[in-house]
Amino acid sequence: MLRKAIFLTVTFCAAAVAGASQVHDSLWKDFVNPPDAAKPWCYYLWQNGLADRETITADLESMKRLGFGGINMLDTRGYWDDENHVVIPKAEIVWGSPEWYDLVEFCIRECARLGLEFTMNVAASGGSMISYIDGKPYEADVLDRNDILAHLDRVFGPILKRVPDLVGKTFTHVYSVSYEGNVKTGGSWKTIKDNFYATMRQWAHEHGLKIYSESGGPWYMGGGSAPLDCSQLDLLAHNDFPQGEFWPIMERGDLPCAGHANINGRFFLRGVVLAARREGSNIVSMEAFTHMLRHYSVDPAFLKPLADMSFADGANRMVWHTFTSSPEKFGVPGTEYFAGSHINRNVTWHKDADAFVKYLGRCQALLQRGEYVDDGEFVDVQTNYYGWGRFRKDPNAQFTTIHRREGDVDFFFVAGEGRNVLEVGVPCEGRTVEIWDPVTAARKPTRCAQLSNGRTQILPLELPVGGSCFVVFAPGVENNKNNAEQPFEGRRATARRDKSFEESESPRGCAASAKGLSSSCLSCFPITNAWQVSFAYHDGISAKPPAPVTMETLRDWTTYGKDGEAASTSLRYFSGTATYKTIVRIPPTHNSQLTTPNFQLALGELPSGLAHVFVNGVDCGVVWCAPWEAGIPPDALREGENELEIRYTNNWYNRLVGDCFLRPEERVTRSTLRYSEKARAKSDPKRHWMLLPTIYSGPAVSDPLQPSGLIGPVVLKLCNNQ
Repeated sequence: MLRKAIFLTVTFCAAAVAGASQVHDSLWKDFVNPPDAAKPWCYYLWQNGLADRETITADLESMKRLGFGGINMLDTRGYWDDENHVVIPKAEIVWGSPEWYDLVEFCIRECARLGLEFTMNVAASGGSMISYIDGKPYEADVLDRNDILAHLDRVFGPILKRVPDLVGKTFTHVYSVSYEGNVKTGGSWKTIKDNFYATMRQWAHEHGLKIYSESGGPWYMGGGSAPLDCSQLDLLAHNDFPQGEFWPIMERGDLPCAGHANINGRFFLRGVVLAARREGSNIVSMEAFTHMLRHYSVDPAFLKPLADMSFADGANRMVWHTFTSSPEKFGVPGTEYFAGSHINRNVTWHKDADAFVKYLGRCQALLQRGEYVDDGEFVDVQTNYYGWGRFRKDPNAQFTTIHRREGDVDFFFVAGEGRNVLEVGVPCEGRTVEIWDPVTAARKPTRCAQLSNGRTQILPLELPVGGSCFVVFAPGVENNKNNAEQPFEGRRATARRDKSFEESESPRGCAASAKGLSSSCLSCFPITNAWQVSFAYHDGISAKPPAPVTMETLRDWTTYGKDGEAASTSLRYFSGTATYKTIVRIPPTHNSQLTTPNFQLALGELPSGLAHVFVNGVDCGVVWCAPWEAGIPPDALREGENELEIRYTNNWYNRLVGDCFLRPEERVTRSTLRYSEKARAKSDPKRHWMLLPTIYSGPAVSDPLQPSGLIGPVVLKLCNNQ
C-alpha cells in the first residue's frame, strides 16, 4: 500500500472535514492567515543611533512584508565598543536630543501606518540602565526607586508627549534587557525586584503602557554584585509577559547534526514558562536566535529546530535577534551588531525570508490560542530557576510535544524527526484527526488507533530532519472507520527511530529513494540535463560577479578554484543568488495527470541557504527546510519541454572570508566587521570558542568555507494523493 507523501490542498481538506466545530474553523483561519497579534517581533537595532528616515521606512516596510508584527527598538550605543567586537561607527546625533526623538517619533508613526507594534528598550545600552544628561552618559541605580522613576521620565517622557494618540495602540510596551549593570548602593535581588521591576511596571501602567523583560538574567554565572536570594519567578512576575532567550551553540561546520532537533541550542526558558503560567500570562516571549558565532553563517533551516524546541517547551512569541538599521552609506552588508542572526535588508536571503517568518507566525497563531494542558511532560523545577535550561523530562525523545485545548478542539505541536508512532493523551473516537503543516499551511487526515486507556496513537508520524507539525483533534465525521488500525503496543514517541518503518516504498531505481525523500512516488524523473547557472550579488553590490557556467553535474561552489584566489569573480567565495535553469521533458503518457496537484520538485538537501523555485515561469514558492521540496501548482507543467528555474541563495559568509584576502578597495563587501588577514589562534586550548581574533568581531582568512550551491539530485516527482 502506498503511503501518502504530500499534504492535501486546502480545498480538498475543507470538504473532508465538513461539520467540524466553529473553534476548529477559527483555528484554521488563524493558522492560514495569522492575525497581527500572533506574528513574531524583531529587535530593531540602531548602532550608535545610526538611522535615518529613508532607512527606517525601508526597514519597517520590509519587516511588514516578511510577516513581522512588531519591533523592539534599541539604540545600542555604549555596549561592547572595543577591538574584540565589531567596529561601531561614531554617533552622528546625541542620544535624547530633539533630533534623536524626531527619529523615534517618525519610527512610531511609520509603525502605525504599517500596522506594526512598537516597543522600546528602557535604556541607551544593552544590559545597563544608561541614559544621557547633557550629552554625558548616566547610569541609573536599580536599587533606587526615585532614580528609576526619574530615568523612565527622562527616557520616555518626550515620546509620550509627541505621540499621545498612539500610546497603548502602536506604542504598547517598554522593555528591559537582562540586567547586567552595576548595583551602586549594595543590596540584593529582592530589592531589585521591588525598586526596579515593580517600579517600572507601576510607572508603565500609569502611563498606558505595559512592560516585558528578561528579569534577572539569563546569565548563568550568577547575579554579579548582587546575590541571588529570591526566586526568579518573583522577578519575572512583574512583567505583563515575561521573556527568555535561546542561542545556537553549534555552527554548521562543527557537527554533522547541527541544525537537527533537540540539540544545538542553549535555552533560558524554564523559569519564564513557569512564571507566565503562574501569573496567567498568555504570552511567553523569547529573544530568538541570539548567538556570537561567525557572522552571516546561519540561515532558516539551521534556526528552525531552535524555534521548534522553544515552541514545544511553552514559548509562543519569537523576537528575532536581530534586524539592524544600516543606512546606505555604510555599504553592504553594512553596519551590524556583534551578536544575533542577522535578517536586515542587506542579508543575502532577506527577500525570501518571509517563508520562515510566516512559518513562525503560523505556529504562534495556534500556540497563543486556547489553554495549556499539562500532560506531565515537564520537569518539576524547584525554587532556583536562574540560568539556562529546557523544560523536558526526556531531552532525547524522538518527538517533543505540547498540548493545548480550546473548546472542543485539542491540538498538539510536535517537533522532531524520523518516523514512529506518536502517542497522545486524548481519545480519537468520534473526532477528526488531522496533521497541519506550518511550513506549507496545508493539512491532511491521518491514521490513528484508539487505545483502551483513552489515549491515541498516530500511526505513524513522519517528520523530516528538524521537522514539525500540529496534530489537531476536532469533533466531526468520525474518520477512524477509514483510518483506524490496531495499536502498536509498547511503542512510544520517546523511542529512537523505529527501524521497521525505514523501508522504502519508492519504485525501484527512483532517485528519491536513494536520498531518503518522501517515499510514495508513483513516478519520478531524476533531472540529468546540464544546468545553465548565472550569478548575481546583492542589489547593493557593484562588483562584477562570477561569469555564467554550464554545470553538467551539480557541485559545491567551494570546489572551484583555490584558497586565496578571492577576486570578486571567484565562484569559490561567491555569496549571493545563483539562477539554475534547465529543461525537463514530460512524456505524453502523463498528460492526463498534469492538471493535478501531485507534482513536487525535490532539490536534495541544500548545504546552506534557501531556494526559490519556478516552473515555466510559475512561482512554486521558497524551499528553505527539509524535506527540501516544492509543490508544483496545477497547470504549471505541460506535455513536452518544461523550463525549471531555481534561484538558490547562500549566506554572506564565504564572500566575507574571501574579502579577508583582498585589500579594502578590492573587497566585494563593505561592513563594520573586522577583516583579519591572519589566521585565528586559540587563546584557551580547552575552549574552542576562545579564538583571537574573536569570531564575533568578523571573518578571518583561516575560516573554513560553507558548502554552497545545489548539490542535488533534483527530482521531479509524481506522488500519490489518495
